[in-house]
Parts: sequence; structure tokens; C-alpha cells
Amino acid sequence: MNPLETIREKMKRLKDKDPNIHVNVTISRPKIRLDNTPAQILDSYPNVFRLRDIAQDKLYTVKYSDILTGQVEIIELSGTKGA
Repeated sequence: MNPLETIREKMKRLKDKDPNIHVNVTISRPKIRLDNTPAQILDSYPNVFRLRDIAQDKLYTVKYSDILTGQVEIIELSGTKGA
């Protein structure tokens, strides 16, 4: 299984277990900066997943490759709650 498939599977398990997560995002285009922000996983697709920033009620579409490159960090995937 390649790294993107692994991330996709972990995200699917996390969404099924509890879609409420915390996320760190640093993307330059479009400029998005979130630090330990409560979010909810809404949908997952083959190449992307959708998040809702609970505090600001904004929707974001994130590529799984953004997790691989470190632009997006799902705290629960790297913390003790792990998928």
C-alpha cells in the first residue's frame, strides 16, 4: 500500500470513528493558516476530503497529499488518539 492509500484509509477510519478532529493547516495558495483548530470531517473522496472549521464555519477541501507533505496535520492521526 502506498503512503497516500495509507493516509486515505486512516482518514476513513477516523471519520467513521469520530469525525470531530483538530487540525493544523499551513497552505500558501489559497492562504490558509489554522492552528489546533476544531474541525469536522464531512466527506472523503478518492483524492480529497472535506473539512468544516467549526469555529469559523468554513469549508475546506484538502488533498491527502497535503498531509503527506506536511501542509496539513490531523492531530488525532499523529497524537494518542491515532486511527
